[in-house]
Amino acid sequence: MNRMRPSLFGSLFAPATPILLAAFFAISLLALACDSGTQEPAAPTPAAPEATGDAGAAPDSSGAAPAPLAREGDIDSSRFPTELPEGVTASVPDNFPTDIPIYPGAQAAQGKGVEIEGSAESAVQFLTNDAYPAVHKFYSEQLQGKGWTISEDTENEGAATIQASKDACKTNILIVPAEGGGSDIMVVTGC
Repeated sequence: MNRMRPSLFGSLFAPATPILLAAFFAISLLALACDSGTQEPAAPTPAAPEATGDAGAAPDSSGAAPAPLAREGDIDSSRFPTELPEGVTASVPDNFPTDIPIYPGAQAAQGKGVEIEGSAESAVQFLTNDAYPAVHKFYSEQLQGKGWTISEDTENEGAATIQASKDACKTNILIVPAEGGGSDIMVVTGC
């Protein structure tokens, strides 16, 4: 069963159960997909999901995507959504903050970035084969190491929620063990 377990902008900093966070993330992706901006969103590509670059690496100046990381084993294709809403792609949005780490070897399952009233906002779901405790530890340590202030780092019902801020940016990261192994990572940002 393919379940999305993300979070959202509105409850970005309010405690909630993983089920509520998942529902909120799904709604946020749909809301971002329905953004009525002036630029027509790109249609989802039918190609296999792209691997993300190294932890937080930005595309090079030529605009090319970072090279995929080598990792053990491919992520089971059944974990990826079979259909994406209009404007949502299986990639990291261009406006994703470069100082938010991306878990090594994780792949973007779905992502969307928009600008709302001058604020760059993004939502991304990453998939990894690594176990939940390793992913949770990575984000707790990496965010602090990159100067983020963690306001909440809680574990509840087998999931972890990390809320952090840095300057004018805020992020909410939800980490959930995936059915059959691995972890789903949902990252919502607003700057």
